[in-house]
Amino acid sequence: MNAFSKLIRYIRINYSKLHLFASKIPFYSVTLFSRLPQNINNVLNISFPPEYSADLVASSHIVVLKCTGRSVFIRDISSALVSDEFSSAEKLELHGFGWISLLNLNMDRQWRLLIRSHIGFWIWNFHNFTDVAWEIPVISERLYNWIIQYNFISKTLDKNFNAALIKSLLKQLKFLRRLLYLPLDFSDKVILIRALAVALSAINDKRNLLKVVHELAIFLKEADCTRSCKTPQEILNVLRYLIEIQSTILFYRQKIPNEIIETVSKLANITRKIRHADGGISIFQSEFTPSPLYVDAVLSCVKTETIADINDLNYLKLKSFEGTIFVDVGNKFFPIEFSAGSQRMILGTYLYFSDQKLSFSKNSKIRHTVDKEKNNIWFIGKSQFTINDHEIMFEKRLYINNLGVDIRCEESLSTKSFDIVHYIVLPGEIDISLLEYQNGFFMDLKSGIRWVWSFNKEAKFSFDFEKIGILNGEKRNFTLLAIDSNSSNRLKWSLKKI
Repeated sequence: MNAFSKLIRYIRINYSKLHLFASKIPFYSVTLFSRLPQNINNVLNISFPPEYSADLVASSHIVVLKCTGRSVFIRDISSALVSDEFSSAEKLELHGFGWISLLNLNMDRQWRLLIRSHIGFWIWNFHNFTDVAWEIPVISERLYNWIIQYNFISKTLDKNFNAALIKSLLKQLKFLRRLLYLPLDFSDKVILIRALAVALSAINDKRNLLKVVHELAIFLKEADCTRSCKTPQEILNVLRYLIEIQSTILFYRQKIPNEIIETVSKLANITRKIRHADGGISIFQSEFTPSPLYVDAVLSCVKTETIADINDLNYLKLKSFEGTIFVDVGNKFFPIEFSAGSQRMILGTYLYFSDQKLSFSKNSKIRHTVDKEKNNIWFIGKSQFTINDHEIMFEKRLYINNLGVDIRCEESLSTKSFDIVHYIVLPGEIDISLLEYQNGFFMDLKSGIRWVWSFNKEAKFSFDFEKIGILNGEKRNFTLLAIDSNSSNRLKWSLKKI
């Protein structure tokens, strides 16, 4: 990039920053007035199956939120947007209107009336730019969903509603266009550009669409996609966004930039390598993972595949005869998942600090090694970071035998200054019975297979059987195992099949 190009880019970035600042000023929305287009058409020639089962909606008229697994009646969505009973994360998800894609939109006229009433409620009540409804990822998701479902939503003789809908769409589109050059997190930038690409193609604005695609190519050239996505779910989301951007480019018979093709291929390769035997992807600390059918559909849109070593990525796959352990080596606490055959045994691990006022350093020194001997695997992960100006060393040692039926783990923190709870997410449909002479318990699966958990004698553990989430597109109950080892800075546990 030459000096002149850098200057232009600097001006554009500050232009976007200026508009983000100005949007907090009263009457800013007046500047977003636009001429209404003659037509709005969804030009995407690609579609994906629902991320999770529509059966969750069809029988009881509910939507299950990804962020918490909470069920919300479709009729109550407008009230939920202003209710104090819902968390900010739940409200953000509802403001994105992604739940529309779950509905069988052609089955009942009442659905159309209900959705239009929620959209109308949103238009009349959420025009303040300081509201959470106007955060960039939320605007992007909402604009995309309204465009995708526009033909269905606008199928009414109510001219006032349709006029209000088009004005709101144009208002959100113009606002996002002004923020195009903002420095954003990787997924936020891509979801913004995905929304702009779909919306600009919907009003046949090819000129500005190509500008948006050019900005994406520059962004992808400078960003490290394999390091920027923080979770496997985020990787899959970004992969889908890029595939849909490609589709809008192809609609205009334009060449897809190499930066997009290469990024799509890399993200698809990571997704393929972190899939469990049940077809789903790793979730680690998430409440949600989509259906294998959805994952297959996204990956089927990727024509090429790069050859990459999983050890060079954020996720490590340790495979034995009957079991597979996935480790997030980009996380300073090295959370893991474990599958025995097609059964997920550990759906995630994480450390919880009871003091919520702790300040963690943004940067951590993370390293790991993997050794194999006679197909037995040893993993050692070490990280250095600071908490409230305290230098902390964390170490995790993991062993899995060649059959995948014996796993041992040891975690140690270089301080006893903080109250820490270790959490392990287990399947929901299990029977628990305590060991008689050891510190641990039997875990009996519905299949009749028994595993035994053992802990060091200082550890104290308890269970929460009411944890709810969506695994492989289906609502499930999880069992949350909490292990308190505050008397020691070291935790040891083992899991064996018997």
